[in-house]
Amino acid sequence: MWEVISDKVHLFRDTCNVYAITDGDAALLVDAGSGSAQAALPELGCRRVEWVLHTHHHRDQCWGDRALVREGARIAVPEFETHLFDKVELFWQSRRIFDNYDNRSNFFTLDRSIPVAAALRDYEDFSWRGYRFFVLPAKGHTQGSSALITVIDKTLFAFTGDLLVKGGRLYQLHAMEYRYGDMAGALFTLESLQALREVISGDTIAGRIIGNWERAVILPSHGDVIDDPVADIERLARRIVDLAYLGRGLRVGGRDSVPEPLYMPEPRYVPVSEHLLWSGPWTCAFFYVVLSQTGAALFIDYGASCLPHMHVSADHSGLEVVRFVEHHLKQLRRDYNVTTFELAVPTHAHDDHTCGIPHLQKYYGTQCFALKGVAEILARPAVWASAPCTYYKPIRIGRTLADGEEFQWHEHRFRVYSAPGQAECHSMLTTELDGRRIAFTGDNCFLHEVLEGSGTVSRAYQTTVFRNGFRFAMHRRCAEVMREAAPQLICPGHKGLLPCDEALITEYVDFIKRKEMAFRGLVGEPHDQYVDLFWARLLPYLLEVPRNEDVEYTLRLRNNLGHDAFYEARLLPPEGWTVASEFAGLELAADEAGSLALFARSPTTPDPARRLVVAEIRIDGVSQGAVAEALVVVSD
Repeated sequence: MWEVISDKVHLFRDTCNVYAITDGDAALLVDAGSGSAQAALPELGCRRVEWVLHTHHHRDQCWGDRALVREGARIAVPEFETHLFDKVELFWQSRRIFDNYDNRSNFFTLDRSIPVAAALRDYEDFSWRGYRFFVLPAKGHTQGSSALITVIDKTLFAFTGDLLVKGGRLYQLHAMEYRYGDMAGALFTLESLQALREVISGDTIAGRIIGNWERAVILPSHGDVIDDPVADIERLARRIVDLAYLGRGLRVGGRDSVPEPLYMPEPRYVPVSEHLLWSGPWTCAFFYVVLSQTGAALFIDYGASCLPHMHVSADHSGLEVVRFVEHHLKQLRRDYNVTTFELAVPTHAHDDHTCGIPHLQKYYGTQCFALKGVAEILARPAVWASAPCTYYKPIRIGRTLADGEEFQWHEHRFRVYSAPGQAECHSMLTTELDGRRIAFTGDNCFLHEVLEGSGTVSRAYQTTVFRNGFRFAMHRRCAEVMREAAPQLICPGHKGLLPCDEALITEYVDFIKRKEMAFRGLVGEPHDQYVDLFWARLLPYLLEVPRNEDVEYTLRLRNNLGHDAFYEARLLPPEGWTVASEFAGLELAADEAGSLALFARSPTTPDPARRLVVAEIRIDGVSQGAVAEALVVVSD
């Protein structure tokens, strides 16, 4: 069913909004969704689609392109995303998966290439049957997004993709995350909004290309038409600025600078107390060693010695996985009379905190205890490789710990808490050691310099990384845990040790409350659905399977919608595969999680290249598109 925008512009609601501009019996589409719009064209008096113009490369925009191309349509795409349409297989072969700190939303890329007939070049125009579309760079939701602007019958129509939605909000907050833990996409969105406002105000070169207009309308990829565009642009711009002023830990448009020494002698511990050693400020991710009078050592995290070993900056592509190099162990024997590296307890699964643990296990027989969710990732990293910072070597788990569980290690007693802050699976370890209550908090709580009055002060904050599975309840849980534990000393994973009192805890809890308010202001309801990147997750993410083999995938689902809903899914595997059935389904109550088993059989011939397996998901009968993906290799 088409909705009338004007005599020549119509809207078809699909996995994204599909817009049709008609001329006689022919149509041009802006974005394609699932391709279902093709069958509805006769309602508009049209027989064929001549062109599809894309605002960006995400699967919900273009997974119907192949069917449209078979019917004769030609595809035009933003010039800086051409490779994400016509060289998709190469992208998936080269996209870094393990030890990944590149959180751009290009994981939502097509499974197979489609032919591209034209590139939509920045500040130039695309012409079709007398219509001229001005191409405005619109970075934000993706790095290569474009807005397509045309004038029809004195109305300016701006097809803006997922730059904004009605009410002055973002479509998906997690898409703003480009590098690990930053929100550069918010800065880019702000710039794109300002440029769009200038076009609507007639202050740019666009008018010379597309002519004059009397009114302006924004046609977004999701939600309703925006008929008061300047007001909504200003609303969203203010909300982004408010987010930037919140500041701490969000790194809008920048990143923390961590000074690295040009030359490091042998790494040396910093004693915190008689039985506690700190790896020192120069280590990539801090780790700690608890000493026993028996001569045994317990490691809380053990990762890379320094940041350059992670190869995540300028030389990100130099190594596809982290190459661990032993460090700090010699000093334990020499200076602290350690005889055994007995136990490691990681706070969370990230590679910078854990890449040394397989080394400890292989060469020193070290045991590993971990919180349940953390343990699952560490033991089967290929299954969970859709999360960033996953180390490729499995870790043997000697004991899986439950939230709130205590354990005794020699003369020391510890308690583990589930503290899902920076990551969905994250723990906090507490103990009474040398007369102080100590909390090992991993990557949750840090101090950050902020402007206050005429100078800067250090304030506590909670980190946010959307690709780690952020949901609002996670950080509220961290606030509860911090209040319950009430540590006197916080030993974090980065930045520096924090003496802690009630004032610091109150400041930390207050930051979590204010950040939640800022985030909720940026997206529509249901809020969690638009911040939760992994409401649908296909496992295992990386798989090598023999040819002609039955394969079972698990689709994990979370209902963030605020009401009961029926979820259905089917696998869409690569060519040559067969699926056992169409859709499988289950009912989920509000806030309930569940899973579906999906089955396929690999082809009879091997395929050494990474191929994409996607799951199409329907909610209450409405297709959400090919939302979840996994990668597979077929061996001989």
